Amino acid sequence: MLKLFKNQQFSLLTVSFLSSSIANWIYKLALPIIILDKTGSAFHAAGIFGFSFVPWILFSIFGGVIADSFTKSRTLFFGNMASAVAAILLTVGTQMQPVNLYVIYGIVFMISSADPLIHPSFQSLIPDIVSNEELVSANSIIQTIENTLSVVGPLVGGGVVTILGGYNTLWFSGAFFLIAGIMAWMIHSHEEKKAFKFFEIWQDTLIGMKYVFNQKVILSGSLMFFFANLGTNMFEANYMYFMTQDLKFSVAETTITMAMSGIGALLAGPIGSKIIPLFKAGKILSFSTVGAGGLILLLNLTTNYILLGVILSCISFLGTINVITYFTLRQQTVPSNLLGRVVAVTRMMSFASIPVGAFIGGKLLAAGLGMTVVIFLAGIIRMLTGIGAAFSQLGRE
Repeated sequence: MLKLFKNQQFSLLTVSFLSSSIANWIYKLALPIIILDKTGSAFHAAGIFGFSFVPWILFSIFGGVIADSFTKSRTLFFGNMASAVAAILLTVGTQMQPVNLYVIYGIVFMISSADPLIHPSFQSLIPDIVSNEELVSANSIIQTIENTLSVVGPLVGGGVVTILGGYNTLWFSGAFFLIAGIMAWMIHSHEEKKAFKFFEIWQDTLIGMKYVFNQKVILSGSLMFFFANLGTNMFEANYMYFMTQDLKFSVAETTITMAMSGIGALLAGPIGSKIIPLFKAGKILSFSTVGAGGLILLLNLTTNYILLGVILSCISFLGTINVITYFTLRQQTVPSNLLGRVVAVTRMMSFASIPVGAFIGGKLLAAGLGMTVVIFLAGIIRMLTGIGAAFSQLGRE
């Protein structure tokens, strides 16, 4: 894995990804705390989380067309710079007196719109700068970086929020987006430029959608992630509420639990690079989804923050194995000239359920049913999803 860092282009890409991930971590950690402090509303804290995924539904396809039509590194540059501006606006918007939730939702929509527009370029740039044999290792490195932040992010971020306050912390988000943009500008990817015409954009979109729906293995994987995300985000969208309001954890206990949940995901990177090539992708994806669903059910059996962290760590491990496996399968099987659009279509499908899951979870809490019901439903949905995947084209891959 480490020899990949001798590839200068891949090194720049990983630094850019690291910086943008830190920026996202900061604002997604600080914002719910600010909203809960301002409004005391679990619904709005969960609602903003779910709302941040709406742009994935609206703009993913457009991002795929961009990835297959324009220079990918330049797309990453402009997307991160736009995010930096939006992060600064969010910092100002959260300090309005009284808080205007319409403004906050609008800015969150802006900052969240960059990801679906640049993610297809990021994913399709990887096989352009590394060999086919190195794809599993490259994806494992990317996931390891992301999952390292799952461990370090809550600890450092929680400490920074405690010391500086949520508002001041948001300034760092803009700074890291700026660094990510600069790193992306230094990547020398294949130069492409295509004039935008509405008819051609629509035709390109249809080509990507037709490919996904004709390739049953790719389609089955997207549907598996759709239902898995539906169940999981009923719980995850209310994570901060569950820890701080329901279980009465301190900020320190909450951040420790979040950090522990990232340890499993962190281990999945190096372990996944060794075990994923040994098994069929469909088997890994279906069995790990069932296992993660069963582990979610265990969250109802304890209120100890250490035990919760251990369970969440195991869930994160299986979830990360899923991501690495599916990303690699997609990169190895989809033609390079279609990869951006296929990434966009599959990402859009899998993310479409996240705001729905967040909304349902928030509504269940607002109705007084409690997190026990939310966690139970989340675990059952994810287990059934894995069972369904095992009997689909994906499971027979």
